[in-house]
Amino acid sequence: MNARLIKFWNDLQSSYYFIPGLMALGAILLAVLTSHIDKTLEFEISEKLGWFYSNKADGARAILTTIAGSMMTVAAVTFSITMVAVTSAAGQYGPRLIGNFMRDRANQVTLGTFTSTFVYCLLILRVARTGDSNGVENAVSEFVPNVSLLVAMLMTMFSVGVMIYFIHHIPETLNVGNITGKVGRKLRNDIKKMFPDDIGDEENTTAPEIDSSLFKNYESFDLHAKAEGYIQAVNEEAILNWAHDNDAIVRLYYRPGDFAIKGNALMRIWLKKGNQSGEANKNLETPRNSFAMGQQRTAHQNILFLADELVEILVRALSPGINDPFTAINCINWFHSALKTMMLVKIPSPYRRDEKGDLRVIAHPVSFERFVSVICDQSRPYIAADRNAALKMLTILTELSAEANRKGHREILTKQIKNLRLSVKDNPQSEFERKNLEIYFDQSERMIANPEYYEEVLSGEGWIGGRS
Repeated sequence: MNARLIKFWNDLQSSYYFIPGLMALGAILLAVLTSHIDKTLEFEISEKLGWFYSNKADGARAILTTIAGSMMTVAAVTFSITMVAVTSAAGQYGPRLIGNFMRDRANQVTLGTFTSTFVYCLLILRVARTGDSNGVENAVSEFVPNVSLLVAMLMTMFSVGVMIYFIHHIPETLNVGNITGKVGRKLRNDIKKMFPDDIGDEENTTAPEIDSSLFKNYESFDLHAKAEGYIQAVNEEAILNWAHDNDAIVRLYYRPGDFAIKGNALMRIWLKKGNQSGEANKNLETPRNSFAMGQQRTAHQNILFLADELVEILVRALSPGINDPFTAINCINWFHSALKTMMLVKIPSPYRRDEKGDLRVIAHPVSFERFVSVICDQSRPYIAADRNAALKMLTILTELSAEANRKGHREILTKQIKNLRLSVKDNPQSEFERKNLEIYFDQSERMIANPEYYEEVLSGEGWIGGRS
């Protein structure tokens, strides 16, 4: 699928109007169905409905008019409440979280419920007829859509229940614990989905470059961006298939979340010598269309965006105007979850091969070091200035370092502990707090170096224990 179509589909699913639009369309189909049932089984229905049967069209029209009018009023109030919640969240937690509220399925279903009920009642009003006076030639007979009226009343009862749920849901969505939890869980789940990345078979090498002699029979050129903006989607599978079909090698310069300027090289393509004037060179729209751009970063194929969202919440929580270290600690807990997940996944090689084993795509994934840097380096200046947040960050880094199975992971994490220690020393905290944190840093080094001591401290009641 074209990357622009992937982007369009993702944008459509995350829009505020997609679910309400589908529900309104469903209401139209339901109105057609129930009115057909009323017209086809009018007499049979009148005998079976009993108490729910109405023999006057005026009463039915009055009920439908009341329901339709009230639904639009409630829908307008619902939309207003949602906008207030979005504005409040954007101001307090960061503008990048607006998309999370717009994508909230409960908000979309609530608006869709009221809208679809209104559309349904409006369509049924059209078929409910009061009839002409007796004795008039070619008189139109009275028609009461009893089944449709019953369905409209059931939809109204359901709408009342949805409204009650919505009133409960809005305060829940503004709870900072729920906000950070939602972002943190999505970050963890996206890491599991992204790695290993399905872009051809892996090559068991972590070398930064490959033998340049591989390209001696190839001629290279760059494919430049025709527009500028953030890369929102990359269809790696389409690029891999194109490279295989045209006996080419492609090196991607951008990942989702990067900002590309018009004229910059999106990728470098190597074609076999003598093939540049062939079908491959004429069909460059396929790799070009594998990139989709937009005006803002999104979470699609971009775990660093979600990490930045958590960092932004943390930074705002530790700002002097808010001064909420416990929200920052909550963010650090989700950092712990994401880093632990990143340690357990298998990062794919940047050199991707097709089924025959030929190199086709060079695409560097997000490395563990880059991921740790985005989380720790961006948040460290703010964490170091707060004793509680600094101790919590030291706690998770110590645990991750002590439990790391790969030497490279441990070195990256211990380096972050050293950097945090230096930042704490340079921050204007009280002398007592700095000395107190120094004790914990010394203990952290001992725990990382000595697994037995780590288990001993972990089973106690200390700053990193209390879990046994």
